[in-house]
Amino acid sequence: MKNTSTKKIVIGAIVLAVLVALFAFFYGRFSAKSIAGDKAIVIEVVDESGSSTEYDVDTDAEYLKDAMDDLAEADDSFSFSGKDGGYGLMVQVINDKQAIYEEDGAYWALYVNGEYGQYGVTEQPVTDGDTYTWSYEAAE
Repeated sequence: MKNTSTKKIVIGAIVLAVLVALFAFFYGRFSAKSIAGDKAIVIEVVDESGSSTEYDVDTDAEYLKDAMDDLAEADDSFSFSGKDGGYGLMVQVINDKQAIYEEDGAYWALYVNGEYGQYGVTEQPVTDGDTYTWSYEAAE
């Protein structure tokens, strides 16, 4: 009787192992996968003269800074830098144009779909179809 029980346990374990392997195979083969460039966004730069440059960006970045890093890596005409502070990165230079309030009374303002941004570049979520505008603004 023990021999039959042992055979049933072994057969059950083998069937279970085969089912787990099949599940893993099909899950890996057919599950949704992230595709590079899942989000299509626009990053616009409006300089001190009012000239606008738009960049179409395909990214899978979660936050705007990461999307801007992707753009800077892919397009030599776009660059940015800044200073880390208590609220993340403060963008001070875009495309070699400086806007440092302490030095020249100007700053780079972030707009999301035409609305003044509520987050900094490191916290701004990236959403498919959105436009992120950096506008050079002189303080009044």
